[in-house]
Amino acid sequence: SFQAMADADLALVVIDLSTPIEPMDLELLRRAKEQGRFVVAGNKCDLARRAEIPGEAVIVSALTGEGIETLRDTILTRISPAEDLGAGFITSLRHAQLLREAEASLQQARAAALDGVPHEMLLLDLYGALQPLDSITGATTADDILNRIFSTFCIGK
Repeated sequence: SFQAMADADLALVVIDLSTPIEPMDLELLRRAKEQGRFVVAGNKCDLARRAEIPGEAVIVSALTGEGIETLRDTILTRISPAEDLGAGFITSLRHAQLLREAEASLQQARAAALDGVPHEMLLLDLYGALQPLDSITGATTADDILNRIFSTFCIGK
């Protein structure tokens, strides 16, 4: 759907090269360009080519695998962290600490999963990762906030 494409970090628009390009294909391409982050793949290059794609496209065949590595590399290039250096940053030391706590809990859960720890026990580490994220997103109670204020600041006469 167009809404899913608008919400996506990267849209992959696949056009069938074996049939003439349809008005709906052109509309998809137009909307993808508006969104800004997209890759166009012309599929079925192993069949007789009947469509010409306006603009840049990676030509592939899902059947034979031709061009799939190029498509993969193109997608990775478009979503690489190096391209997103200015996309967002953390301005709060508190948020940075909470993110480190969440990451540590996720690393513990990963290590436990690799060690074959029962799933029930993994949930404890996953819950431990969720709590700091809840604090960042505001999914905490008023009591939590008051406790944080009183534990952080000296409030007196």
